[in-house]
Amino acid sequence: GTIPPQRQEHYLRIVSDETKRLSRLVRSMLDISQLQTEGGIPEEKKMHFDLEEVLGQVLITFEKKINDKNLDVDVDMPDHPMYTFANRDYITQVIYNLLDNAVKFCPQGGTLGLRIRQGGSKVYVSVANEGETIPAEELSLLFDRFHKLDKSRSQNRDGWGLGLYIVKTIVCSHGENISVTSRDGKTEFTFTMPLVN
Repeated sequence: GTIPPQRQEHYLRIVSDETKRLSRLVRSMLDISQLQTEGGIPEEKKMHFDLEEVLGQVLITFEKKINDKNLDVDVDMPDHPMYTFANRDYITQVIYNLLDNAVKFCPQGGTLGLRIRQGGSKVYVSVANEGETIPAEELSLLFDRFHKLDKSRSQNRDGWGLGLYIVKTIVCSHGENISVTSRDGKTEFTFTMPLVN
């Protein structure tokens, strides 16, 4: 009886949202733990798929957020499929996390950059956004667990500072690499995957 009837729905929604957030956190931690225990992605959990198709599907899920911020999307991809052999669900998570950050930190009316290119026996997938340049001393910390770039974001209940840690764990579990550059108001994350026919 301490909450007025007209405010009950509001507070129940907060409790529900917090419960869902904690559930996502636990699920993420379990995924990371499993990847670290297995020491890599077992071959039987990998499949042959087109990275361009996955990137396109993930991009569609961000359509509303992109439109709400009036962002331009600059896409640079070959006019033919770029196949890899990996765990599709995990790579979808990598692209989702990178795009989520790119949209979040891109200013209103800014530009997102999505690029897929071939380099020897690798596919390079890049996600970039305009915004504040990340200080050089912070770049090496971005993939640390629970690290948040902007200390003021500690008040932001939307994130735990796990997104990029999960990304790096997944990419490294495939035996691949991820890097980040930030200069002149543009930040770009690039990860590799094996190129297959």
